[in-house]
Amino acid sequence: MAGQLIQVATNTVTSAVATVTLTGIDSDDVYMVTMNNLKVSADDVPIMRVTKSGTAQSDSEYDFAYKYLKADTSFANLSNTNQTKVDCMATIESSVSGGNGNGVYYLYNFSSASEYSFITIEEAHFQQNQNTVYGFQGGFVHTVASASNGVFIALDSGNNYTAGTFTLYRVV
Repeated sequence: MAGQLIQVATNTVTSAVATVTLTGIDSDDVYMVTMNNLKVSADDVPIMRVTKSGTAQSDSEYDFAYKYLKADTSFANLSNTNQTKVDCMATIESSVSGGNGNGVYYLYNFSSASEYSFITIEEAHFQQNQNTVYGFQGGFVHTVASASNGVFIALDSGNNYTAGTFTLYRVV
């Protein structure tokens, strides 16, 4: 049946961890990563990198562009090239009592050794200090033509995730 999701890897955070790595991409299918109800030890920005042979790639080969959607003010266009990581979500506040960050990310060309790996971003979260909802819509590319097998997710300032579920699916 087309459009079916097959779970490849999952990590449910129940105690503080600095990073989450989801691997297992081994086909030319489209893959999807979900991040749900993320909580953090201190206000911080989730970042993402691709993995090759399970190792996060921190080279300056990430280009991104997205629309920063804000319920309380004007939208903004964000883009950059030759970065060492990509912000995959806006700042998550540690003071929010419920789960705060949520996102869906589609992964393309990851298994190809001759194509760039790229990801589309669909993210939304609640900003309690401003009592509003923010989100990103867009994507990024790792401009290295070699196979990737997953994603590495951390917080930009090195804080910890204290809760949340990170899942990698294959879309068939």
